[in-house]
Amino acid sequence: MPTKIFSAYLLLGEEDFLKEEAVEKLKAKFLSSQTKDLNYSVFYAREKDFNLKEMLEGLNTLPFLSEKRVVVLKDADSLAAPQKESVLFYLGHPRESSVFVIESRSSVIKGEFLLEASKLAQLIYYRRLTDPALNTWLIRKAGSSGKKISLEAVNAIKEGLPNDLRTLSSNMDNIILYIGKRPLVTAKAVEKIIGVNPSHTAFDLIRGIEKKDARTALRVFSSLKRDRKKETELLGLMAWNARMIFRTRELLKIKSNAEMRKDLGLHPRQFEQIARNAAGFKKGQILVLLDEILKADLGIKTGMPPTTVIERLIVKMCS
Repeated sequence: MPTKIFSAYLLLGEEDFLKEEAVEKLKAKFLSSQTKDLNYSVFYAREKDFNLKEMLEGLNTLPFLSEKRVVVLKDADSLAAPQKESVLFYLGHPRESSVFVIESRSSVIKGEFLLEASKLAQLIYYRRLTDPALNTWLIRKAGSSGKKISLEAVNAIKEGLPNDLRTLSSNMDNIILYIGKRPLVTAKAVEKIIGVNPSHTAFDLIRGIEKKDARTALRVFSSLKRDRKKETELLGLMAWNARMIFRTRELLKIKSNAEMRKDLGLHPRQFEQIARNAAGFKKGQILVLLDEILKADLGIKTGMPPTTVIERLIVKMCS
């Protein structure tokens, strides 16, 4: 995040964890704890009840006992054409009293809307970290808690978990809590915390779905039934796998394996598994899987038992 403050930001890339950190820094700079809820709003363009008028009114309303008002628009690519025009019009005439943050999961400027928005807002990329950058991030994460981390532990984490900073950060916090006063994060400590590897389970589930083998997929999932946290985490990892498969299929047409692995920021073993699964899926099948995972996620968030939701997802996709 630049030190200079702008009226609008365009955050591109798949790494939502870094985007959230950037937004938190803006909130900490401009919003007090007493009035934060009155001056901070988040809107999701993908949701059916997205209200463009409400968002624009918020941007044009003076902040209440605060230096700025912070408004975040997520999934900006999902805006309808007239809505995109309204957003671009606002960007051309932004209010100095507001900070407008537009987020897109696109890792490149794609389409007229993002191109025009990039000219009117401060553009910042938050792509998946490359392999060397991921090493550095893990070392710094350990260092922030006064710990060192061995190369073997770094490799164990990268092999066992996806290149997703939210997942990595959560697991690193657990690992550091586990080792207590010990100064070094070891591969053994990593293995103790990761345990039944949810990332590998997600790979195996996707493979079972690709083969329409519900029996095997359900047996794989049963290994996590006693761990509610890993059940819910698994759904996110399945979504991550499906997105990587989709991108791999698209990149296969234009890039070599080495170029794809670099672009996707995947560990060699992860890339091999993703590429193997990608070979068995058609584009339409992946899109259906992503849609069903989204529905399952909404089901869990609205109170349905994770075990039931995920088992139904598996059976439906294998039928």
